[in-house]
Amino acid sequence: MNKGLKYGLLIFGIVIITVVGFIGFGLYSMEIEDHYGDLQKLYYESENGDIIVNKTTSEFGLIEKNWRRINIRTQKKDSTDLYNWIYQNGSENKTAIYRVKTGEIELNGTTYLEVKKMIKKSELKIVTKN
Repeated sequence: MNKGLKYGLLIFGIVIITVVGFIGFGLYSMEIEDHYGDLQKLYYESENGDIIVNKTTSEFGLIEKNWRRINIRTQKKDSTDLYNWIYQNGSENKTAIYRVKTGEIELNGTTYLEVKKMIKKSELKIVTKN
């Protein structure tokens, strides 16, 4: 094989890989948008271990995030999808996501009032809210 053919095949391979990568990323982004809709900002800005506070129902939970979904772990339930946790009883609840500045928070034994005190003491930094 001559040198020109090798470079041509190399460039062609790189172009194919780039196109497939862009298509894959687009499909991934589209799936997040289809599932979460207006809540996709919450998906992209949150991290594992963040605290989500539902101000309407006075509940809170820890975020467990994987590459496709966000699950909320509360004291009552092991896992609830973010969409189902925010849209309870057919209406949207006001929520906010906070990040612990130092260390981690334990879910067991922590009450909603303690979380509110941590927010007032600025031990939790707000990430985003809807």
